[in-house]
Amino acid sequence: MNAEIPPPPEASETTKKYLAWIDSLADRLASTGFSWARQSLSMGKRVLESSAKTLSQTAGSLDEMQKKLERTKSANGSAPPAA
Repeated sequence: MNAEIPPPPEASETTKKYLAWIDSLADRLASTGFSWARQSLSMGKRVLESSAKTLSQTAGSLDEMQKKLERTKSANGSAPPAA
């Protein structure tokens, strides 16, 4: 965190070390949070792409079944139902 407020000049060495430790911890937590977010977004993208592919394949299968039913109906001489 670059926007840190420096300790006052009269602060003890212990206080300065403590504040530096807090800044270091905050930086690590922020970095970890960004890493988790980046990983989660990447995984979410892959899952959505996979779902889209599966849905597309399912739609194709349904279309094939519909065409087979229409061919069977036409071969049997049945008239198509009115819409």
